[in-house]
Amino acid sequence: MLRRILLSCALLASLTVPLRARGASCGSTQYDCAVFYVQHQRFSQAISLLSRLVSESPADLKALNLLGIALTESGSIDAANNAFAQALAINPHFFPARKNLAINEFNQKHYAQAAPEFRNILQDAPGDEIANIYLGEIDFKNKDFTAAAKHYQAARAKISVQPSWLLHYAECLLVSRSVEKATAVLKLLPEQDSEDRFQAGILLAKAEAYRPAARLFASSRKTHHDAYTAGYDEMLMHVKAAEYAEAIGTFEDLLRDGHKTAELYNLAAEAYLNMNRVQEAYDAMRAGTQIEPESEDNYIDLASICLEHQEYSLGTDILNVGIHYAPKSYRLYIQRGVTYVMRGNIDSAEKDFESAATLAPDKSLPYLALSWVWIEDGKSSKAVSVLREKANEPAFDYLVPYAFGVALLHSGIEPGSPEAQEAIKAFELSITRNSKFSNAHSELGKLLFKAGEIDRAIPELKLATELDPEDAAPFYVLAQAYRKKGQSAEAAKMLAKVSELHSDEHKQDLKKQLIRLVRQDTTSQAQATP
Repeated sequence: MLRRILLSCALLASLTVPLRARGASCGSTQYDCAVFYVQHQRFSQAISLLSRLVSESPADLKALNLLGIALTESGSIDAANNAFAQALAINPHFFPARKNLAINEFNQKHYAQAAPEFRNILQDAPGDEIANIYLGEIDFKNKDFTAAAKHYQAARAKISVQPSWLLHYAECLLVSRSVEKATAVLKLLPEQDSEDRFQAGILLAKAEAYRPAARLFASSRKTHHDAYTAGYDEMLMHVKAAEYAEAIGTFEDLLRDGHKTAELYNLAAEAYLNMNRVQEAYDAMRAGTQIEPESEDNYIDLASICLEHQEYSLGTDILNVGIHYAPKSYRLYIQRGVTYVMRGNIDSAEKDFESAATLAPDKSLPYLALSWVWIEDGKSSKAVSVLREKANEPAFDYLVPYAFGVALLHSGIEPGSPEAQEAIKAFELSITRNSKFSNAHSELGKLLFKAGEIDRAIPELKLATELDPEDAAPFYVLAQAYRKKGQSAEAAKMLAKVSELHSDEHKQDLKKQLIRLVRQDTTSQAQATP
């Protein structure tokens, strides 16, 4: 493809002799004949004729350039480059030959040699679109997206010649978050070019530009070799863009086309739930689980959506089906236990969390969930007793020492007591195992603040606010810490943030925390499943 572009562009740029009407003759001059042969892809005849011309007139720049083109098209790249170099030795400013030489270097992946040749062209012709395009491509390959974008912009009139150039230009724009410009560029892709429109949809999806991504997947689906994947991606983009009616429309299209998969029904269930069409969501979920009844991830995903939308009874029903088909999944028991918690059925929740701990004795989440139940049921001492033994075991991750620290706090410890020091060490151990876990930083900071260790508390609380800017609790305690230090302006900023988050409770809500941690853990486990 690039050679065809090279040929057409080079001929347009460098041939000034018009072709006359021909009968049996190829042209009135030898050069005209050579042009005729090149245009009709009779390269051996063109090379023979042009070689004679160059032999007779070694300084004939047009003949040398055309000879290089003919040799390029016949696959004799080194000989072609020699012809272009010979022309440039005669006249370094004969940029058609320099352009063709540079394109040959580029096509041979000699980017370091091609780039200065294209730059030399721009010195003589700053607006040359072909030189700008290829410099853009070189910068793109070198991941210099800012420089590449400038070259692509300078070649805007020619960039649609090659779909890959449009995709690369759009990717450069997306790196700089110029989503609207990138979307406009990608709209230039030919309507019938389903594969490149599909790739364009992926680019916009990665940039979280879900609405325009959905449109590109929709246009791709019409002729794409994998219409189901294009359609599923279109539907997914509609859901992420909160275009739920459009998502259901795509879902119905795919069903009519004979595509019935578990993932499709699950995505439809999510769309229905967001439209408050609970019965249809349940029906879609059941249809999906009948297709893949033993896939626990389907139940996990749908239960998480139910928790998010506070459809706790529906979540329990979904998980009952899941446990029937996957009775050894600790994640399903954890999720069902959480739905019981939200419905106020603490006894059933405790049983499910205990079942999860039995099924996965080396996992932390069941113990975190059990500790919550015990604390909620006034059995903090039981939580402390069980978790004290588990917290230091290296088999467990950051959640167990964190849960142990929380259990100690709820057992009624006093600042400065041995139990308070034990809680501090538990939170520090949790942070050692996962330095990005905001809850541990928050609890450690609050505990240190209560103990009067303000200078140690402030860094922990600041890090907690950075890791989770939606949690008001560390902002509030940090405001108090700044006030203690006499930093009134900083304290006011923190209180303003608390007000912004609409929270007049300055302590962790364990129920919400449990839901969030369960969702994070079960989702990450699902993603890790091959």
